[in-house]
Amino acid sequence: MADEPPAAWTPTFPTLRRVDHLWHQAERLLCGLIFLTMALLVFAAVITETFGNRRDWKDVAILAGLCLLAVRTRAVKPGETRWSWGVSVGIAAAATVILAGAVYLYTEQFAGGFIWAQKLSLVMMIWVALLGASMATYERSHLSLEFGEKLWPAKALPYVKALALFVAAAFCAAAFWLAVDLVRAQRHEGLKVDANQWLATWKAFVIVPYAFAAMAVRLLAQAVTTATGKAEPIEERLPS
Repeated sequence: MADEPPAAWTPTFPTLRRVDHLWHQAERLLCGLIFLTMALLVFAAVITETFGNRRDWKDVAILAGLCLLAVRTRAVKPGETRWSWGVSVGIAAAATVILAGAVYLYTEQFAGGFIWAQKLSLVMMIWVALLGASMATYERSHLSLEFGEKLWPAKALPYVKALALFVAAAFCAAAFWLAVDLVRAQRHEGLKVDANQWLATWKAFVIVPYAFAAMAVRLLAQAVTTATGKAEPIEERLPS
């Protein structure tokens, strides 16, 4: 007799799962915006350090060569004709003028760069890392405690996994309370982030208690659904 296919999984607490999904989407959006801003700030700092006091026509020639290479090696869609050398040179020359002009105007206007950008980028890095940890918990792709899963009987394995998730949730809850005390102390001290007098340190680190609270709630929920056999099946993921 052939084995019967496993029963389809039925979501528990669909409203809560929908809220958690929207919550996760908001985290992804915020993380993406912060990461993009951080990347632009770091790129601007590199431009300032490299070309702030440098005016060499060889740099323009190298840029022109890279632009021409990019134009000539771009992917051509089916049915599309590759640009001629004349058109390619013209487009590369225009791109070179625009990019070189933008760098020149930027380094002339902001000769010292953005002094506040370095410290702000570090703050953003903390936000991206902790938001990423919260999102990984939602996706169940986070690091987890493994109590020798292959050593346990199949019937006991769900409870072992649930216990591991509960321990992780308890750790996150304890870290949450410590982070709250840290933020409270920083707010009482009234310190500002260096070169960013508009940003108080407690506001910069408020992401820490948030992330641990989010992870604690999600891990606890996963512990309950795992112990009761209501957990959503984990999607098989190929290595990226």
